[in-house]
Amino acid sequence: PYGMPPQPPAPGGGGKKAGIVIGAVAIVAALGVGAYFVLGSGGGTGGPEDDGPHKLTTPATVLGGEYKKGDAADSGGFDEKDIKNAEKYGVKDAKDVNAGYQAGDESNPLAMKMINFMGVYGDIGDPEKVVDAMFAEMKKNASEDEGTEGEVVGSPKSYQPDGLDGAVLKCQETKVSNSDAESGDAAVGPSEFSVPVCIWGDHSTLGVVIHIELADAMAGKAGDLGKAAELTAEFREDVRVKA
Repeated sequence: PYGMPPQPPAPGGGGKKAGIVIGAVAIVAALGVGAYFVLGSGGGTGGPEDDGPHKLTTPATVLGGEYKKGDAADSGGFDEKDIKNAEKYGVKDAKDVNAGYQAGDESNPLAMKMINFMGVYGDIGDPEKVVDAMFAEMKKNASEDEGTEGEVVGSPKSYQPDGLDGAVLKCQETKVSNSDAESGDAAVGPSEFSVPVCIWGDHSTLGVVIHIELADAMAGKAGDLGKAAELTAEFREDVRVKA
């Protein structure tokens, strides 16, 4: 029912393995699209201190220049209907952004790292309420959608890494089944991938960051939520600017 988020740009020369992981990220991102419209009441006073109006951008590079925006960064994301619903539910003057970023050598795709970013900015009354609603909607979508390959694990955890400035930040592990592994071919990776999802909220911006390292994903490693939270806080500093 919602617009598909952008997939991180496919690295050249990596073939099937990288594509499998990128597809897993897209499945996780699709679970959360539009969820923040469930709640949101512009003009409220709940949650972190309001530091004034801000907007979200998608710069060419982030995180010290390590990650570069991909060619497919402006495709997908929240659609016009989603934005109208956001305003209906009280996210005033809602505008959306989305981008895919990648780091590493494209000639060695399995050594690459990728970020899928979706965000909205406007007037958000109770940021924590909206963040919680989004995680709840992700869980609902994963459990109700027939044939979905994604699932959420445990409950969202709160983090306050340096640079967050009091904003709400929560992260949760998701897992995506790897249907290619059913063939028994070890070269296509583990039976499921672990994908951490972090969402921040303040009184003017909401951001979803899905970060994955392809080598770790193919090795079947669990996502490090603490590390993902730190990266998200740094990423927020790069994309959030005064309006």
